[in-house]
Amino acid sequence: MTVDSPAAPPAVPVEQAPRGRGGRFEFLDALRGLAALAVVVQHCSERLWPEYFRFSQAYFGLGEFGVFVFFIVSGFIIPASLERGRSLGAFWAGRFFRLFPLFWACLVAAMLLHSFGRYELPEPFWDQPVLNFLANLTMMQFFIGGWDIQIIGASWSLSYELVFYLILSLLLIARLNRRSVPLAVGALVLIVPGAILPPALLNGGDANSVTRSIVAVATILAATVFACVAENRRAALAAILISAIAVPLFLNQPGASVLTFGYLATMFLGTVLYRMTSGEIAAPCAWLVFAFAMCLIFGVSTFVAPVLDPITGVWVTWIKQPLTILPAYLLFAGFLLLRRYSFPRPLLYLGRISYSLYLVHALLLDAIPRWSTSVLGVPAQWLTLLTWVGSALLISAVTYRFIEKPCHNLGHRVIARIDSRKIEPPATAVA
Repeated sequence: MTVDSPAAPPAVPVEQAPRGRGGRFEFLDALRGLAALAVVVQHCSERLWPEYFRFSQAYFGLGEFGVFVFFIVSGFIIPASLERGRSLGAFWAGRFFRLFPLFWACLVAAMLLHSFGRYELPEPFWDQPVLNFLANLTMMQFFIGGWDIQIIGASWSLSYELVFYLILSLLLIARLNRRSVPLAVGALVLIVPGAILPPALLNGGDANSVTRSIVAVATILAATVFACVAENRRAALAAILISAIAVPLFLNQPGASVLTFGYLATMFLGTVLYRMTSGEIAAPCAWLVFAFAMCLIFGVSTFVAPVLDPITGVWVTWIKQPLTILPAYLLFAGFLLLRRYSFPRPLLYLGRISYSLYLVHALLLDAIPRWSTSVLGVPAQWLTLLTWVGSALLISAVTYRFIEKPCHNLGHRVIARIDSRKIEPPATAVA
């Protein structure tokens, strides 16, 4: 797709303070690093200490906390990437080279490790292994088949990231992408009625001809609306294509709809805060939306009925979500207020390899054996934790250097070539 971005609005005073070394948003790199490390520690610790696993399921999920930090960071930075005046095709080219090469490499590594008995795959995956592997290649596997077909368990959040990109692309075509406050408030309000939306309308246990017809009608309606408001024929075709992908996937989400709307609301909340730093939204308005989000999440959580976790046997009560989500919001807010300051270089580097760390660590927990005895008085569990985390950091540095970074550079060259096609030749040259 080479749909041009809509014309930029009148100039606004853009705050330059958030950018640090190399023009990057330092506080976002720092947050990414902490979020990835939180996920790694969660997954390692829940395997080593059953008591911690029960605590994390009942009260505070460190890994889920890290994922919410990732989501609000994405909501902050993706609009900036999408609205640089480049084409929609250039944006997706950048996202492709940023996400897919490493993801595909990890999928191949997971299958190789499984062949040597060093990585476990879910049993339902083998019902249709070829189709399920192809579904994983799309990075939309969570919306296609849920937990049962995922090769890398932690990759479920990437499916939500891609859906968010698709939604933003549709909003860009409709020139609604800068309506961040109503979008965030709308997504937050939909958390409540979203609780009654059945999951997996296409292939779930309750899916039938009626639910599939609902998905078809919703897809056609969305494609028609966005195509009609598009600026030109090319944008209309892009809207139809994106709607045909985004709507069925969104309505086929396998988990509770209240969580799906919560994830999207978190990303749109990050977008509101981005608009604040760019001068498009007044600070009091942005922080009011932020406070509304926290109050709504706390209020909705109080109505959640206790659920017995089948793995740990603990009761998950209403207190789990606010204790997990609200600290993620507050951490982001705190780092946002500190955005004028520089952050330690090790933390910034951890942020740059955070995507590798997020994917690679999931493979190592099965691939690297646990310590069976203590050494110099250090318990075997702690030795295993240090080994897993240290190995994940080391291998992530390697994959970032030899997979991510070269693919980023290739993506930049592809984007430059796409953008060069938008430059019209001077009138003298035409003459």
